[in-house]
Amino acid sequence: MALDHLLTALDIGVTYFALCDIRDGWGMHFDACKTASLHYCLEGIGTLTVHGTAPIRLESHTFILLPPGVPYRIESASQRQPRLEYRTLLHPVSSHHSTPTLIVGEGVQGIVTVCGEIRVKLPGGSDLFTPLSKLLVARFNGANGLQDQFAMLLAESARPGIGSRVLTEALLKQCLVLALRRWVESEPSSLPWLAAVRDARLNRALHAIFEQPAVAYTVDSLAMIAGMSRSAFAAAFQRAFGQSPMSLVKLVRLRRASELLITTALPIAEVAKRVGFSSRSNFSLAFSQLHGVDPSRFRRTFSATGKE
Repeated sequence: MALDHLLTALDIGVTYFALCDIRDGWGMHFDACKTASLHYCLEGIGTLTVHGTAPIRLESHTFILLPPGVPYRIESASQRQPRLEYRTLLHPVSSHHSTPTLIVGEGVQGIVTVCGEIRVKLPGGSDLFTPLSKLLVARFNGANGLQDQFAMLLAESARPGIGSRVLTEALLKQCLVLALRRWVESEPSSLPWLAAVRDARLNRALHAIFEQPAVAYTVDSLAMIAGMSRSAFAAAFQRAFGQSPMSLVKLVRLRRASELLITTALPIAEVAKRVGFSSRSNFSLAFSQLHGVDPSRFRRTFSATGKE
């Protein structure tokens, strides 16, 4: 349940998506990007290699997540030594394609992958994939592959319209969740926040925060719930989630407040009270800092009630 709550709260941003069409006997070397990158093989066979590690075999429905700051190369499987092209970013070489596309080489098809640069974090925290210590690999089959989701991601990237950002984030979150189901069982230690969710002590604190956000928590009280010393709990929490325990409490309260503003006609002062804020003014300030608008305007925009 704690992992479900965390995934719901994730703020996902897409830096770029492109279709990489690497022909037989060719490869593409990418410079390191500042964010995590994902790679999903649609067709063909090849490899993805990070310097200092063994090549990862790519075949249809292979999903790989790379940490920020590592250069890598993708090569098609071939009987001859591949010729490499060097790229700095995932930008298409021309604009006449219906989707952003990078074509490397010529001749018969080699391997076709979807590649994207993404940011994944809890609002107010650091990118959750920055501390990733190794490549994460998930292999799907045709029945439960992600090709439909990635086809829609490419389409939205090529022709953004009304609601594209929301749709793109939802599709990407769906792909990440399906991959995380595999990673959490096999590689939980690769991501501190996945390991933390599996830690019974931190899980108890997370459960309390998400299930009862209006409680007047302190770091001491949350540490007591976790059964840890204050200093050990605060350090472990910061290391796992990139923010302090009280920052997450505040985020969860504000997310719950946004739900109440949309789905109920409760006065704003009552909403503030129900989610654990001592005053409407403190609540309004914190809400505006997170959402960019005050609670009244947020309600007018997203709710039919319009009552304050």
